[in-house]
Order: sequence, then C-alpha cells, then structure tokens
Amino acid sequence: MKVILDGDFYTYSAIENMANQFSEYITVEVSLAEGIVLQMNVHDAYKLQRNVIINTFLNNVLELSIQEHLEDER
Repeated sequence: MKVILDGDFYTYSAIENMANQFSEYITVEVSLAEGIVLQMNVHDAYKLQRNVIINTFLNNVLELSIQEHLEDER
C-alpha cells in the first residue's frame, strides 16, 4: 500500500520509530520525494490482519508526530 503524508506535519523520526517497532509485521519503505511517501507491505503471515496493522501503524505515527511537535513548541 502506498500512502503520501504531509512532510510538514508527520515526522521522519516517528515513521522510523514505528517502522522499527512494527518490523515483525510490516516492511516500510520511505521516500521524501513529494511529501513523505510510504510503501507498506504486510508480511505474508499477517495478511489477514493487514488493515488493522496498517491502521494501527499510521495512527501510531500520527500520535508520535503530534507528541514531537508539542515537545518542539516547549
């Protein structure tokens, strides 16, 4: 699945952190071409949970990006 995120809001460090935490379930390739482009592939053993894994991954990236922005404002 390919997703394009707003590079002004989402942080690369949040994506990298979550990609490491989810590495058992999903492979994430990141390109910084037009915003942040994520190419996500759920591992075969977890294909039945594909939607839940991708949704959880993206929600966690969002939450962590928000936390990082709030910390930067302090």
